[in-house]
Amino acid sequence: MSLIRPGKLDITDRAMELWGLKKGAEVLDIGCGDGTAAEYLQDKYGYKMTGIDLNLAKISEGKERNSELDLRMGDGEFLDEFMSFSFDGVMMECTLSLINLPDEALHEAYCVLKKGGKLFISDLYMKNPDPKQVQAIKIEADRQAKIPHKEGDCDEDKMRFVDFRFEGAFIKEPLLRYMEEVGFEVKAFEDRSADLDTYVAETILQEGSLDNCITCAKGKKGIGYFLLVAEKLDK
Repeated sequence: MSLIRPGKLDITDRAMELWGLKKGAEVLDIGCGDGTAAEYLQDKYGYKMTGIDLNLAKISEGKERNSELDLRMGDGEFLDEFMSFSFDGVMMECTLSLINLPDEALHEAYCVLKKGGKLFISDLYMKNPDPKQVQAIKIEADRQAKIPHKEGDCDEDKMRFVDFRFEGAFIKEPLLRYMEEVGFEVKAFEDRSADLDTYVAETILQEGSLDNCITCAKGKKGIGYFLLVAEKLDK
């Protein structure tokens, strides 16, 4: 089984170490692809895994490989098929940066987690953002949030402009602040940029370029990779 994300399963294992969930824990993998990580966690840790993805071909590929995998067509922005307080853990590996409404996705993850449940995110982030740029992004996000919606102008495929994400990479402090507003307590934030560097190098060797590599962020200067673990507060 191959993974097209930095760190492969090393970052996943590190997150599970930080999670500390017991065997039998119910975990939702948002953006599961072909279910490689879900199958791995099910086999190694004994978790009861559910995976959702918008790519039906990938889901079919995973179920053909292992018919017992619970992989479904689903969108991280809308988890209506799952009841509140359903999961012990929710994970989004290389997924949140691609979701149109990342604020909605974080809120939905919070809703389906049990009290004390764990969230794991790995994704791209701006390592040393210019404070002036960060402020400008916040001003623009606030401006867009105040624009009233008109009937018929709702575009579900449009990426929402938020103050904690810019051009596919997250901004650490605004992201952590928003997660706390939602109701999460961030337990760990680790830089894993070395894994991204290795992945970029391997991709160039194998493919000859980064043209088809979304995860590589086209090798943009100042873009790193992070692991984040948070816990749903017991309110």
